Amino acid sequence: MTDPTLSMIETLPYDILETIIEEVAKDSGYKRINKETLSACSLTCRAFVHPCRTHLFSTIDFSQYRAGWKNHSPQLVLQNTSLAAHCRTLVFELGTPHETDDIAEALLQLKKICCFRFIDKSQRGWKAVSPRMQQALIHLFGLPSLTMVKLSLDGKARLPAILLSSCRNLVDLKIGDLDIASTSAGSLTELGPPPRLLSLSLLTSAHAMQSLLDINCSETVPIIDISHLKRLRVGSVRTEDDYKTLENILLLVRKLEWFYCRASSPATYRNLARMLDLKSLATLRSMHLCFYVSNEMQDPFFGLIEELEEMSYQKNTGLQELFLDVTVSVYAKFRLIDREWKKFDNVLGNPSTFPCLQSLTFKITLNQMRFAQCEERLKKFEDMKTRHLTRLSSRENREFRFEFLVEIDGDHC
Repeated sequence: MTDPTLSMIETLPYDILETIIEEVAKDSGYKRINKETLSACSLTCRAFVHPCRTHLFSTIDFSQYRAGWKNHSPQLVLQNTSLAAHCRTLVFELGTPHETDDIAEALLQLKKICCFRFIDKSQRGWKAVSPRMQQALIHLFGLPSLTMVKLSLDGKARLPAILLSSCRNLVDLKIGDLDIASTSAGSLTELGPPPRLLSLSLLTSAHAMQSLLDINCSETVPIIDISHLKRLRVGSVRTEDDYKTLENILLLVRKLEWFYCRASSPATYRNLARMLDLKSLATLRSMHLCFYVSNEMQDPFFGLIEELEEMSYQKNTGLQELFLDVTVSVYAKFRLIDREWKKFDNVLGNPSTFPCLQSLTFKITLNQMRFAQCEERLKKFEDMKTRHLTRLSSRENREFRFEFLVEIDGDHC
């Protein structure tokens, strides 16, 4: 005899069933899916089977350390077309036991991948990949549903340009390391307009993007159009090559809205105001700038005061949020020169310089200092805030929030 409760569940609208399963799928305190509960739930009635499978089989991971779903064999799932149809996120790594022609055949059957993370640490190069696997990867990069790509490659993984240029609907690109092999302009022209990126993340260094920019400049048709970027994240700027690549990117972007950059060199932010296009200065809403002070001779503000002052001269500046994040090395003495702090206060404490600014956070992290050193530094910073950041402190109200944070990081504190 059928349970009347189950009969009632099967008559519920599908959007309500989806909402129920989404709540079941959440693993309290974690971002991962609660697979055990979903598996049990899918066995209760037929109405729950499809929405449960949508969550259970939405991600497949062929990387070296996390091969497959925790409770499922990726090979078995790919062989079942009804289960593989639910896959939206794919992680695939070359140089693992999964790099076979059978897996390549299964990958060719995937049609609705939205997010693809491609890993190659094998140091073999693209030419060493089997023809069938190359065909499968070209198929995945060319899927109309693909909008997000994350590349985690070593320096020898020289990818053909046709891979990225075939991602016609790509809007979000994350790069760990990258080397793009050139291609004929004719092959790119045949594909139509290049992908127009809206979000770009350079996870290791800015220079990882240089090979792509070089080909964009040398070809009549660029591989990827970055002129419409809205979000740019640069994980590390350490060398002069990194700086030049960052400069090349910023000079191409026209309407940037969100910018994050982590710098190890004081020269990183020089000419930042000049590099940002006038249109980007008008559309830029949030900047998160990080820098690392390693010795007492470095400018503690990395030249940012001058750059921010120059930005403020533009009448159409629309910056709303500014986060300055500085880490001070155990071997460094953060310069506490009065005139530098006063200038910082004058530039950002004046409501007319950045009229749209709503939030300013200045965070200083003291890295691995002894307790006595930390106590001494904390007192000095608090004293500097009281004596020299008066305009910023007095400006704080409902429309403007100013935070001055000093944190201690390290086992010695």
